[in-house]
Amino acid sequence: MNRYRRFFLPFALLLPLIGLGLIWLQTERESHEGSEWDVPIEGYDPRDLLRGHYVQFRYDWPFVAEDDIPTWSGAQTGLCISGKTPRIAHVEIVPRSGSGAPSARVCDATARVNPWSEEGDDGLVRDRIYMPQETARTYAAKLGNPKLQAIVRIRINNSGFITPLSLRFQPRTGTNRDREEAQ
Repeated sequence: MNRYRRFFLPFALLLPLIGLGLIWLQTERESHEGSEWDVPIEGYDPRDLLRGHYVQFRYDWPFVAEDDIPTWSGAQTGLCISGKTPRIAHVEIVPRSGSGAPSARVCDATARVNPWSEEGDDGLVRDRIYMPQETARTYAAKLGNPKLQAIVRIRINNSGFITPLSLRFQPRTGTNRDREEAQ
């Protein structure tokens, strides 16, 4: 009996480590799946721009009013995103079927409320992105510049959850929202 114990004991101790390693590999692989989209953002507060190393913001989804976006995990709706990645052509709020997929329309990506969002409430309306400390002043100046539009590149994974990846800036164009603010 002792002879077998010396063989099985190391194997039994390694088994949980092997399981954790497999879970980590699966999570790492899934984190790189999905489609990437460029979404305009707004709503950063220049007085409280960086909390630690994060910029907090609101998504400015085209064609959708913020008040219509579902913000709780039991919502039976999601955002149907159409276009050719990374450019969004259209966003629509659609009911979700029992399988979790939108039922009304063919979507290139579907975003849904993430109950584990970094912001704690939804992940579809508000989110945050990591910024290295050495770039904080540059980003603060650009975020405060009304002539620049901040664009966040997001990845929507196969579960429909959003992960912000990067932040860039482009000159603001004369969109309807910009014209309304100027009046």
